[in-house]
Amino acid sequence: MQRRRFLGRVGAAGAVGTAGCGFRGNDGESPDDGGDAADAVSRRFRIGDDGFEVAVGGGPFTQLGVRGVNLGMAKPGRFPGEAAITRAEYDRWLAMMGDLNVNVVRVYTVHPPAFYRALAAYNRGRDDPVYVVHGNWIGEETLREAGDAYGLSDAFDRSFRQVIDAVHGATTIDPEPGHASGAYDADVSDYVAGYVVGIEWPPAVVAETNRVNDDGSYDGEYLTAPDATPFERWLAARLDAGVAYETAEYDAQRPAAFTNWVTTDPLDHPYEPFEAEDAVSVDPDAIAATDAYEAGTFAAYHVYPYYPPLLNETPAYAEHVDHRGEPNSYAGYLNDLVDATDHPLLVAEFGVPSSRGIAQRDVHGRDQGRHTEAEQGEILAAMYEDIREAGTAGGVVFSWHDEWFKRTWNLADFSDPNRRPYWSNVQTPEQRFGLLAFDPEGAVPLDGSPDAWADATGASPTGDPVRLGDGADGARELTGLRVTGDAAYLSLRLELADLGDGIDWEATNYLVTLGLTGGNEKTLPHGVGADSAATDFVVRLGGPDASRVTVDPRYDAFAYAYGAEAGLDLARYRDPAPDAFTPLRMVINRGYTVPPTGERVPFESVETGRLRYGNGNPDAPAYDSLADVHVAPDENAIELRLPWLLCNVADPSRRRRLGDFWRDGLDADETFERIDVAAASYVPAAVDGTASPLDGQTNLAHAVPGVADGRLQTAAYVPEAWDRPAYAERLKASGERVGEVFGRYASQSR
Repeated sequence: MQRRRFLGRVGAAGAVGTAGCGFRGNDGESPDDGGDAADAVSRRFRIGDDGFEVAVGGGPFTQLGVRGVNLGMAKPGRFPGEAAITRAEYDRWLAMMGDLNVNVVRVYTVHPPAFYRALAAYNRGRDDPVYVVHGNWIGEETLREAGDAYGLSDAFDRSFRQVIDAVHGATTIDPEPGHASGAYDADVSDYVAGYVVGIEWPPAVVAETNRVNDDGSYDGEYLTAPDATPFERWLAARLDAGVAYETAEYDAQRPAAFTNWVTTDPLDHPYEPFEAEDAVSVDPDAIAATDAYEAGTFAAYHVYPYYPPLLNETPAYAEHVDHRGEPNSYAGYLNDLVDATDHPLLVAEFGVPSSRGIAQRDVHGRDQGRHTEAEQGEILAAMYEDIREAGTAGGVVFSWHDEWFKRTWNLADFSDPNRRPYWSNVQTPEQRFGLLAFDPEGAVPLDGSPDAWADATGASPTGDPVRLGDGADGARELTGLRVTGDAAYLSLRLELADLGDGIDWEATNYLVTLGLTGGNEKTLPHGVGADSAATDFVVRLGGPDASRVTVDPRYDAFAYAYGAEAGLDLARYRDPAPDAFTPLRMVINRGYTVPPTGERVPFESVETGRLRYGNGNPDAPAYDSLADVHVAPDENAIELRLPWLLCNVADPSRRRRLGDFWRDGLDADETFERIDVAAASYVPAAVDGTASPLDGQTNLAHAVPGVADGRLQTAAYVPEAWDRPAYAERLKASGERVGEVFGRYASQSR
């Protein structure tokens, strides 16, 4: 096929005129929600040879290069189906988007009326409005249950009509669980640049639809599919029905397309190891606009750099050299996709998350997770450059804000699915794609500030330290331990007598113990010569390159879920030795074979219990959003924050933890009433953290609360429970970086 040969021809007269942007009633909202008819400027949209074009008033069409963000409908404490985002939030977010040079916001379904009113108010009188690319949602489970997509035609068409009525401000939607509702009275149609309908199509549904329906063609008034599969014909008919409805009801047209993704692209991928990821194609080129549909159609793809594996394994992608002269598999794939697609192509989703955890690797480091917020921004900026350099119509960042309700494949079994929105699981990549963060209220900044710990639970030592007279006694003398929690972390602060200019890690290490199961008798590791009656996790603080969290093997969820694949001796986990503790890991690849070469890519995991040192205060110049540990010599303190999931907490909002999964499985979570905590210092004899012998009942130099009869004593911390998490919004550094790259392209074109 010829590169970007446009099938949906646009007539010289341009798109059909849109309805006026009037405001039909404020329903109790401020009269500033909309605009007077005299303020309205008619806009028309079409697809040109290179992408979206807009004509303002009676002026000529000019290119609209998409600089977009995707906006979901969830927020902390709410599932998306609750449609709980307020007018004030929409107002604030749209203003922030404008400040970041965003010119398109994509929404996946009908939002509450407040969104459309806020959009009308923001755009009124602006020469640089925020446009909308609107979708209609159909659940993946609904598709899978139907099997044949044709059985959902009526429901799909109704939802598309509902979207059209909503953007024209001409409908009232009755309450229905899982959906927005209310009076849609703000006509924002002059700002709707187009529609992208549907979801990432499950290959099994596409294949089943193709299997049970006869071959043929679709010949609609506005869209045709003369040589298409049954699924492609189904899509053509759905788009045709929507365009016909808007044309008849509102004398308006705008570009329309369907969602697609790498898994169902029209390319052949011989290096893809998983059959389902290259089993069937859905080709946007199979659908063409007729002369009656002057607005035209386009291709819309979700393209991420780390999945499917074909993006890593295809040599032509892995070895592709981008416009910077650097290897770039993402750019290689985009160039292939654009070359193979006749329609202008919108990258409707792209992104990487700023999560602590990771779920997929990219051969060039654009992984699904384990990026700081600053690194996230640099990657997003580079990806947007790749998208524009490939000759696309633009790109839409996923996503505007973090989404606490999301799950990730490798961690989904370890948390309560009914309570995910109520806490921030920083381990889960799917929750941290946003440019806007939601920081839990009351979270300590992890920068040494003592005031942040004023309300924390405290414990003091009951015994005197062992003094060696080697200059490090002040660093080994614990004066207190403080513990607190929030919607994201369990945080602890070790207070010392004198850290001087900093800790000499060759002279002093620390242990922190945590117990959630109540009365788990263990011998502590690292040769400290002490037992504990209530310890499930042990944290060793041995400096930036030697700090980690370890777990009692029987309480290791990774071993239970993935241990057989990882080659672990599971008998040592079911019945561990009294002094056994094992690293905390998470799986990122379950292994596969690359078809053309037969190369076996093995099972892979990362040690997620390794701890990172840095400053966790977003206002600090040296802010590190992935910091776990902060040493503050000026305050004689060491601060530690641990994600709840790292401690096997399945729902901190209700104080629920994973239960005995070896006996009951991962679904059997249990309530915990307290967390037993303790801290101790010792002298390391070797780089592995083994303790030096001391002249005492243990090899611990000091402890909080203390040591009695060779046993480390613990203090009880009782976390608060909550039903609605308190939080504060914060624009990430990644948002600022995206705003910069968007601004650069904004100066080149619309």
